[in-house]
Amino acid sequence: MSAISFAAYTPSEKDTQDLANLKTQLDSSIENNIDLWNFYNQIVNLQTDYSNNARLNYMFEDLKYYLYSDTKNNKNALSKQKSDAKATSKDSKLKFLEEYNTWYSIDIADSLNNCTGRYKTLDDISFAYDFPTSLTMAIWYRESTCAYYLPNNWDWPFQILSKDYWTGEITQKQFIQTVVDFLEFSKNKLARYDGLLSGELSYNSFDLTWVLNFAALYNGGVRSGNVIIPNNSNYVLDGYGEGYSGAKKYGIFPQMLKVLEWELENEY
Repeated sequence: MSAISFAAYTPSEKDTQDLANLKTQLDSSIENNIDLWNFYNQIVNLQTDYSNNARLNYMFEDLKYYLYSDTKNNKNALSKQKSDAKATSKDSKLKFLEEYNTWYSIDIADSLNNCTGRYKTLDDISFAYDFPTSLTMAIWYRESTCAYYLPNNWDWPFQILSKDYWTGEITQKQFIQTVVDFLEFSKNKLARYDGLLSGELSYNSFDLTWVLNFAALYNGGVRSGNVIIPNNSNYVLDGYGEGYSGAKKYGIFPQMLKVLEWELENEY
């Protein structure tokens, strides 16, 4: 959708100039894709808060379009960067899937459930934080079966024990905050072990070593040399291989493979 046609508001010359100035200020303030995502998300929230103001809604919509989709005027638009990343990483992700996807347990029913319904939201944020979307979704599944509510234990859908939230219904704004909290928490864990563990874990590229290490770390595993020993191996591997074939729910690794399979078929 073109920002110019938003609602029935006709911008003045001052509006046009104000928007140009704001875009210049945004360009100078954005240093990385996390900044880009944060500014975009703030504008989304402001648009909701000021939904009855036609002028502000017009300007917010124009800024959203500029940051996310306007590849003509913004070479760093989020959607363009993400599309380029998908194009360059497709072959390596296909190779990863082909190498490891033959060991699902036949005991477990399809487990994508409602996880993929919010793919775009998780994909946008995972890209901004340079983290595999399929792994973000696998953690969400393992911790709360891709819940879109606030669990009674106050730890929210990603079950981050160091944070206390609240319970009950959830809003889109709150859900996005849970995803951001998960990714910041995860990136801090990765930074802590940078150089101590081998492997790679990013939006574009990941290997088995780091996927398994991260899955074990998230469950409180302990480092031994270049390997993380998980507190609960089933948390990582339920449903993968003969030794884990009796589970009722996929572990993080096989669920990541299932999401990756869906992702490559539907989003690449």
